[in-house]
Amino acid sequence: MSKKPSSSNKNRIPYASRFEFAIVIALGCLNIILFALLAEFANGVSTVFFAIALLAIYLIEIAIVGIKRANNSTFLPKTDIHDLLMEDGSIVLKNSKSPIVALDVNGTILWYNEAMQPIFNNQEYLVGENIDNIFSPEVRAGLFSGETVTLGDKLYDVEGFTVSEREEGIYLMLLTDVTALTEVMDRYNDERVAVAYIAIDNVEDVLQYVQEKFRDAVAIVEDKLKNWAASVNGVIKAYENEKYIMIFESKYLDDCIADRFSILDSIRETRVGDGVSITVSIGVSRISGSLAEREAAAKDAIDMALQRGGDQVVYKTENSTEYYGGRTKSVYKRSNVRSRTFTTQLTSLMARADNVVVMGHRYGDFDSFGASVGIARLCMLCGVRTNIAIDMRDKNLEPCIRLLQSTEGYQQMFVDNAEGLDLVGPDTLVILVDHNTVARAQFANIANKVDTIAIIDHHRTTEALPPVVKLSYIEPSASSACELVSEMLENAISSQNLLKEVADMLLAGVLLDTKQFTRNTGTRTFGVAQYLRGAGASPQDVYNLFKTAPSELSKEARFHTAISIYRENIAISCCDGETDESYRIIASKAADKMLTLRGIEAAFTLVRIGDQIHISGRSNGKINVQLILERLNGGGHFDVAGAQVVSDSVESVLVSLKESIDKYLEI
Repeated sequence: MSKKPSSSNKNRIPYASRFEFAIVIALGCLNIILFALLAEFANGVSTVFFAIALLAIYLIEIAIVGIKRANNSTFLPKTDIHDLLMEDGSIVLKNSKSPIVALDVNGTILWYNEAMQPIFNNQEYLVGENIDNIFSPEVRAGLFSGETVTLGDKLYDVEGFTVSEREEGIYLMLLTDVTALTEVMDRYNDERVAVAYIAIDNVEDVLQYVQEKFRDAVAIVEDKLKNWAASVNGVIKAYENEKYIMIFESKYLDDCIADRFSILDSIRETRVGDGVSITVSIGVSRISGSLAEREAAAKDAIDMALQRGGDQVVYKTENSTEYYGGRTKSVYKRSNVRSRTFTTQLTSLMARADNVVVMGHRYGDFDSFGASVGIARLCMLCGVRTNIAIDMRDKNLEPCIRLLQSTEGYQQMFVDNAEGLDLVGPDTLVILVDHNTVARAQFANIANKVDTIAIIDHHRTTEALPPVVKLSYIEPSASSACELVSEMLENAISSQNLLKEVADMLLAGVLLDTKQFTRNTGTRTFGVAQYLRGAGASPQDVYNLFKTAPSELSKEARFHTAISIYRENIAISCCDGETDESYRIIASKAADKMLTLRGIEAAFTLVRIGDQIHISGRSNGKINVQLILERLNGGGHFDVAGAQVVSDSVESVLVSLKESIDKYLEI
């Protein structure tokens, strides 16, 4: 409601009305007549006495009128709007073309003008009725909030004004007809052009696999895309091989969102050769602004869709990014053309930098460590000063750090947070490996201080990359970050120039994320293993890194004895109570082991470490655990994902996890 009037105006008495002036003049005339009569008939009494007495009486009469006027200004009857607004004000409101109604604080109608009568459907006299009996509760709720309401077949903006706060208060409700304006705005929003970029995900790979049948399959996909465009009155054009741009009216985009872009499922039914499906990625936007800004947003959206593994739609709005699809595993890509191109771009970026700082993610593992060591080797060959920022107290990586510190060139390579901050200069390049979000870096404060960042990762992205990221190589179809880095090294140097210790660390990362070559493997994975073996990597030495202490078996048993089955095919285990940092790795191992249970397609482990609940998710490839954990601000792969939730209760996080699983399975 409106603000209270200031104290300076609160007790202000308005000027008298013409009626009150007439009363004062009439009283004066009566007193004069009375004086004349008294002077004529009152013998022996001084006329001066009569004059003084009558003047006093007249002044008292004027005072009574003034007091009555002052009291009316403070305690006006709320049923008399004319007295409240005075004569001129009431005439203005009565003749206004805008509908106006006066109410008390309880919604009782005190008065309304002639323009309000059509809205009241010219009903009988309604003063004294409650507004709730005539308007919907929506109007009463929005009486003084400036909301738009529907009355009959018209739209009105409702605005409230405080006229008086005496007693319970009196208010005016002003209605402004915005029907025509709203129709114009809706028509503009509906006809505003939406832009969509479309790309077939696995062109090169399927073309190499069954080249003679690929063109027929692509023709089928193109027909489906053209039919989709026709169904939304859109225009679609190819701008590169198997890449398209489509423009259509925004009103049809709501229908696409409602059916969750069923075009993805339709295209996925197109198969080549021995059942290989063709999938597409779509980036779409209808943000406000110019057409060029909308096109740029759609371009960013298709890039994110491809970085997230394809077979999905990324829809960018003004305030958020929405994802549809992505429920199938990423298609494994055989071509390493992109790897060679990125290697050239990255070495060029290194050459222009004063120094390079390489970082993995928080709570590092063999994959992030091996990728960091491999990129550091590439930096050294480019002649640029390089350091790896890492948590030197990490028990999981302590054997790896000791091994590398005894290797030539790596003695002074590793730095902690404080030393890393001292290394940052105006031309420092930070390379993030095995993650694609600055907030998840080992030391995010170091990454936030530089203007140039490069990213190498195999996880699906969950948000747009910041402007400081000048170069990114995000390939969700790769088994590990070490696979990507090993390919880059293979493109840059021969296996004879790669140190054995570095090759061991890279192979350890590949083995970790592929579960000893039993998951997420492809021809490029084994090609990388061959390259690393040629560089001297020893499977026996690497296997020794995976050995665990006997005490860890009892810790892992805490998960195995607390397994519960949810939705018939999902295993969940929680570990609360006394824990330490080692439980992060143990929880992931327990989740892997739970997948071996008969009938289980996904497994989740939850453990409280400090003020965070750590979640590890694993899948056999039928359930996308990454989409499930994204709802808990996590991320990862289709079949390997994780999340950290700040909470002191495992049970509350377990409830959120089950809700996320339900939403995923119900889509």
